[in-house]
Amino acid sequence: MGKTEERVRDTTALLSLHDVSPAFEDDVVKSCDRMADLGIESLTLLVTPFYGMRMVHSLEKNDLFCQYVQSLGFEISMHGYSHLSKSGAGDEFNKISPDRAAARLRSGFEAIERGMNRRPSGFVPPLWQAPVKIVDISKEVGFKYCIVGNRLYSHADSRMLTTANYLVSEGTAKTSFVDSFLELELGGPVQVGVHPLDHRTNKVYELLQDMKDRLGYRFIGYRDYLVSVS
Repeated sequence: MGKTEERVRDTTALLSLHDVSPAFEDDVVKSCDRMADLGIESLTLLVTPFYGMRMVHSLEKNDLFCQYVQSLGFEISMHGYSHLSKSGAGDEFNKISPDRAAARLRSGFEAIERGMNRRPSGFVPPLWQAPVKIVDISKEVGFKYCIVGNRLYSHADSRMLTTANYLVSEGTAKTSFVDSFLELELGGPVQVGVHPLDHRTNKVYELLQDMKDRLGYRFIGYRDYLVSVS
């Protein structure tokens, strides 16, 4: 890939809402309302076009949901194709061939383009986990960037941007960010992944409020950050 490495700016939180799918329609709406209440103006909506491999959750069967997502005005990126591996786990891309991975990325790219009337900006695999070969595949498909772990690969130039950590909620009461508290107190750059079910408990949104008000973090979506440092 031959990319030069640089660190995302301190007190920057690259913010994304995961699992944006008709499978969680009401929870997505409530989550976006909570983000608005926090005054968050930039984030990335991570859309899964065929969540759980169930047709009822596909974008093509849910025009009203697609119209709602478009109306938000946020960046739209792809978050896996089905969010499921062959074994049923969430790491969809870890054990499939490059050809199958490419086919899923192309199908998802096209499904989002048809449903949302715009191309997805980037590709973020479920759990931020995928073999590094997915970076080159995502570029060939037409994505502008790809995330693997704590690395943000920009396809428009030769940059690979890194964060100190990534914080991903589980959408349940078991969610814990304890391991990341030290990094947050130091003001290091992080990725923060919110899930639709997080609004059912207040834990994640209390953390976002604290990051914003006490720690001085700036929340921003992936595309907007890349534009701001280009």
